[in-house]
Amino acid sequence: MRSRSLRSATLAVLATAGLLATASQAVAAAQVSRTPASASTYNLTTVIDQWTHWSPDANTSSHAGTLYAGTSYFYCWTYGATYSNNGHTDNVWLRTDDDTGNRGVYVSDVNLDSWGWHYDQEVLPQC
Repeated sequence: MRSRSLRSATLAVLATAGLLATASQAVAAAQVSRTPASASTYNLTTVIDQWTHWSPDANTSSHAGTLYAGTSYFYCWTYGATYSNNGHTDNVWLRTDDDTGNRGVYVSDVNLDSWGWHYDQEVLPQC
């Protein structure tokens, strides 16, 4: 009888651990999901509306259009000019298509949400 109780308790602990692992994987998948239209893009969330640029810098002369706050897909990351905003400073720029019709433009990663700020270079390939 005692061995059955121990076995049941062990199975319950293992099942709970399995559920927690599955839940953690589901949360990670929800935060970074592939865009169905393309296997080579990832969705990340920006926290403010921002200008997009034809080159990875914040110069007015390279201004292309606008990327609105929210979830957007990104192709890759590259190094560019150092930029500060949203409490962050970085020289990493992300390639995307903006919300005003421009394709292959860049935004700084400083305007990503906390999760994206920490993991963008891990989930996106380098350009």
